[in-house]
Amino acid sequence: MSADTAELIVKVTMRLLAVTFAVVGILFIATPDGVIDTLDDLGDRLGDFASGPGSDQRLWVALAFAYMTVITGLAMVISLDVVRYRPLLLVLAAGKAASSLAAGAYFVFDEDVFAYLLNFIVDGGLVVVALACWMLAGKVEGHAPG
Repeated sequence: MSADTAELIVKVTMRLLAVTFAVVGILFIATPDGVIDTLDDLGDRLGDFASGPGSDQRLWVALAFAYMTVITGLAMVISLDVVRYRPLLLVLAAGKAASSLAAGAYFVFDEDVFAYLLNFIVDGGLVVVALACWMLAGKVEGHAPG
């Protein structure tokens, strides 16, 4: 794969993720219980899962929105200069790993809530995407004129 192709893949991936993170962040802040209810409905169709927790404690909603804002910004900044901001892909991967592992632990050790399982799977996949982009950005970095 050429350096130009690798760079394009990382840029497009990060921009798509930035849009996705922004939309999810807006959903978290605008309708937190709606997000949980929708995930509960999907979980009910797929199996026998416990209901997700309500969002009465708005501190956690605010923190979730803040996290989505930060990762939206990370993805957007990375897309602007893949070589310069390559290390931020590891920060993004670390954040998604923390989210995935925490949700997985809640699913296993607390309650079998579908939202926890889905977050474990989705954010675990995003760790892989971020690390793949980090590897691709290395191809661009190695090819960049010095």
